[in-house]
Amino acid sequence: MAVVILMGNSFMFGYNIGVLNQPAQLIRDFYNRTYTERWEMDEPIDDYTIMFLWSITTALFLPGGMIGAFSAGFLADRVGRKRAVLISHIPCFIGAILSSLCIVAKAPELLMIGRFIVGLSCGFATQLAPMYLLEITPFNLKGAFGTMNQLFVTLGIFLSSVFGLREILGTEDGWQYLILLQCIPALFSAIALPFLPDSPRYLMLNRGKRIATEKALRFLRQDNDVSADIEEMETECADKELETTEVDEEYTMRKLLTTKALRAPLIVAIMLQMIQQLSGINAVFFYSGGIYANAGVAQDSIQYAVIGTNAVNVAMTIIAVPIMDIAGRRALLLYPMFAMIGILGLITAALNLQSGYPWMSYISILCVISYVICFAVGLGEYFMAYNDMQIYAAFPGPIPMMVGAELFRQGPRTRAMSLAGLANWLFTLVLAISFELIQKAIKEYTFLIFLVLMIFFTAFVYFKVPETKNKTFEEIASMF
Repeated sequence: MAVVILMGNSFMFGYNIGVLNQPAQLIRDFYNRTYTERWEMDEPIDDYTIMFLWSITTALFLPGGMIGAFSAGFLADRVGRKRAVLISHIPCFIGAILSSLCIVAKAPELLMIGRFIVGLSCGFATQLAPMYLLEITPFNLKGAFGTMNQLFVTLGIFLSSVFGLREILGTEDGWQYLILLQCIPALFSAIALPFLPDSPRYLMLNRGKRIATEKALRFLRQDNDVSADIEEMETECADKELETTEVDEEYTMRKLLTTKALRAPLIVAIMLQMIQQLSGINAVFFYSGGIYANAGVAQDSIQYAVIGTNAVNVAMTIIAVPIMDIAGRRALLLYPMFAMIGILGLITAALNLQSGYPWMSYISILCVISYVICFAVGLGEYFMAYNDMQIYAAFPGPIPMMVGAELFRQGPRTRAMSLAGLANWLFTLVLAISFELIQKAIKEYTFLIFLVLMIFFTAFVYFKVPETKNKTFEEIASMF
């Protein structure tokens, strides 16, 4: 069941993060040819205009994601988790088909519109997949299944990079099919989902359907004795803050922000999203191409070196699956963050000294790989790629999204996750706009800003983020 959910949401999200990178120059050339013919120009469009149009194309993914993430909670409460996931596939199909038709129609605008619509689907995916998985999973397996969400995202990122190579679909005739390929996992999920049950917690706590809840639990646990799960839900129902017949209006955004018992975990959830985006991983990605080049990697081979680094991300995610419920959430956040502080200092020194000490370039490569490993284990998955322009991004990872969902009871969870998800996409947009300006101003010393931030973030996690391993939602909520 987890595979069905993740293939249509998490994998599709990861695939869309990287799908436009490898054919980026081909798409810009298509823009140039199309607009030159349409406007009957004697000369090709200047590079500045083409880069502006390309920036719009890539940037439209983010507002789509923000809208999708913010509205996912409302949709999940209105129609249920399963139906919400099914509905989230619709913009994926529409966006992919529109994007792939842009060549036939000679309309780059279709690709731009398609990216916005696909972003909407991906915004849904970042909220609905973790929420659905969390609510169907036994407490002792929440960590492992939460990390599986990240695993499928990283697989999507990795495969989009591989399929986008010049030797496969990263060609003038193939890149539209590269975009259309995302419909396959979404179609698989859309066909299989109707045969699966909805979230038992949604059925019991939001709709008060005990018989349907027991039926869903027996299917999920493959066991007729589901009394322990039912008892836990009844305990949550008995809490004065929740009733089985609760309505969504009880947990408005205003109540989340003004009620102390809800505001404190909400701050933690939003801060985890901020930590992920401002961790410095984007700066590491920005310099990665130059670091590989300084170490002697041929320009044409850098894309393969970067794909290899992406493969490290997948491998570390696989390793994280079994240890998430053994080591706990705090440990997998704190220990990598301590290491990242040291790596940020080391890579700053290495980049500034490598002109006088060439061997420092190899230290820089080691720092890049080490930072990717630390980031992948806890804070999130990333996309790293290289062509004539650097493309880098960090997206919702295992612990920020999973812990954010674990901090809340059933009632406020969807609204809280929507706010946290919106914060993640918003910080992504802010960083995308500001990072290159900062980098141009202080160059390699950009890492020092992230080093200071990481020290603050590590202190916040140490003092404010509770351990949620093997705890019920009621036990976690009582910590606040």
